[in-house]
Amino acid sequence: MIKNIVILIAVLAILAAGFVWFIGDRDRGLWVLTTALKITNPIETADDIAYGDESWQKLDIYPQAETAPVVIFIHGGSWRHGRKDQYRFAADAFYRQGYTVVLPDYIKYPDERAKYPSFAIDGAKAIAWVKDNISKYNGNADQVFVAGHSAGAHTALMVAADKQFLNAEGLAPKDIKGVIGIAGPYSFVPDWEVTQAVFGPPKNYPLMDALNYIDGDEPSTLLLHSSGDVQVGQYNQEKLASALKAKGVDTQDVLYNKPGHIDMVTHLHPWFTKDDNLMADIHTFIQKRL
Repeated sequence: MIKNIVILIAVLAILAAGFVWFIGDRDRGLWVLTTALKITNPIETADDIAYGDESWQKLDIYPQAETAPVVIFIHGGSWRHGRKDQYRFAADAFYRQGYTVVLPDYIKYPDERAKYPSFAIDGAKAIAWVKDNISKYNGNADQVFVAGHSAGAHTALMVAADKQFLNAEGLAPKDIKGVIGIAGPYSFVPDWEVTQAVFGPPKNYPLMDALNYIDGDEPSTLLLHSSGDVQVGQYNQEKLASALKAKGVDTQDVLYNKPGHIDMVTHLHPWFTKDDNLMADIHTFIQKRL
């Protein structure tokens, strides 16, 4: 009986979230998913922990019952949308695989301080906090993986490629066991008012291109993309994978056929997984590098 109720809630949540998202209310769609997950799969969390001095530098932790590898997931949102609490479905997906999960927030446009590399600095600070403190929350500080979707994938790869960010925190890219980029815009020219405001002026665009920093010191890397993604060009993955492999970095790249850009993150969760194997591919990648 209870199992049937859980299934019913999940189905209704998927339908409701999909409808709300379809009519353009992304925040309410994510709220529906989060609420349903809290009911069907409650997880004890540690919320709003400061990883820096700024008001937005907070993170949530989903600790396993025993010490486990750690996945830091940096959400997307075009550098202007999203909050860590809206991505409980991503944390829940990784948690089900046995990982202690960390969801950090970071600065976003239109805050005037949300200019590159502010969010890369936030990412490095969150990683440093995790390395220093995650053992208190059943996380293995020697087995930290950083994953991100879309804008979050860009941040994850920039932190892994451009040493200045982790060096500022007393760390190096090799202190991360692996980095996972999901549908990330790693090498693009800003052509929208938001990205132009965040990354401009044009003379600064080369600074946010991950390809300009690949030197072979990057951690093991998994890049996931889809030919069905019409928002972020497939060339982003192709160019980055080629650059990493040319420098001898342990790199795996996977191209799916159907998922759209948003599907590439929602399909992490078993409620949404269809013909693709995003979480299975990520889990295999991580397990082989522990």
